[in-house]
Amino acid sequence: MHCLGLATNFSHPVFPKKFPIRLSSETSVRKISEKKLERVKTLFRNYGFDETHILHIATAQPTLFLNDLQNILLPKLDFLQSIGVPITGIPKIIVRNPSLLGRSLEKQILPCYNFLKSLPLSRKEVVMMVSRNSRILGTNVEKIANNVELMQQVGVPSSSISYLISRFPGSVQRDNEKFKKCLDEVIRMEFNPLRLKFVQAVRVVCETPKPTWDYKVEVFKRFGLSDDEVMSAFRLCPGCMNVSEEKMLSVMDFIINKMKWEPAVVIRSPVVLLFNLENRTIPRCNVITLLMQKGFLKENYSLASFLQPSEEKFLNKFVYNYKDVLPQLADVYSQRMVL
Repeated sequence: MHCLGLATNFSHPVFPKKFPIRLSSETSVRKISEKKLERVKTLFRNYGFDETHILHIATAQPTLFLNDLQNILLPKLDFLQSIGVPITGIPKIIVRNPSLLGRSLEKQILPCYNFLKSLPLSRKEVVMMVSRNSRILGTNVEKIANNVELMQQVGVPSSSISYLISRFPGSVQRDNEKFKKCLDEVIRMEFNPLRLKFVQAVRVVCETPKPTWDYKVEVFKRFGLSDDEVMSAFRLCPGCMNVSEEKMLSVMDFIINKMKWEPAVVIRSPVVLLFNLENRTIPRCNVITLLMQKGFLKENYSLASFLQPSEEKFLNKFVYNYKDVLPQLADVYSQRMVL
């Protein structure tokens, strides 16, 4: 913990020209003394902020530099450290949400944090959630509680609720009526509430406006896929509908036009859309293609079977395992050799 003896002196209304803050006419930052400004910056530095972080905060929330250091700023930073946020993670949280430092610790942040701890979440998951979306500490806890209850009513297990809240907290911060519509939509799509894919689908449906969803369906249909096939892909891998149009087009073009595989190959393994095309999909597909050409693998080998394994497992199974008969596989994988 850091505790600084910080007496404030506003006797010199100086605002250093070297510290670029965009001020609105009503902002009273010009009352700040250069000495006070330096003390605020020192406080931030003590918690791992660099000059870029500090300048960002000054631009986004200049009035923070007027706050009392001992009673307003320091307790919030100490709080984040006390709940387990590493010192390297504190600047990331504040830079993404500078207004958190202006929230009431006693009336807003602590009650919200205590509520989150009451959910089926571990301490580590709560810290992960706060780190990913610190705005959840400023949200209406009743709204989240009602959304958790809605999930429990349809049979979503605690483990899935923990997964959704800790990794995608923005989903459960939605208006209760809208969240219920998302749940109903996912149930209509025949997802099983007992499976993790249910909350993964809820997250995608919550975050994807209908016009965006319809447009992405049309992108898939450009490659000859039907509505049912697109829905089948979504049921297998809900995250495939979160991929950008550019990524979808690039992956589909590679698989269909360059690899000469049928679109159904992607539908059977839609997880392919989530992987990095250049660094993972292309080199692995090149290895599998050569193995097929040489008769070591059957045609239409499942994409998921060789894209999902770790690099070590892929290399052991598909490269090193054939090094005596196909020594060039290592060069094909590293893309030093073009098929």
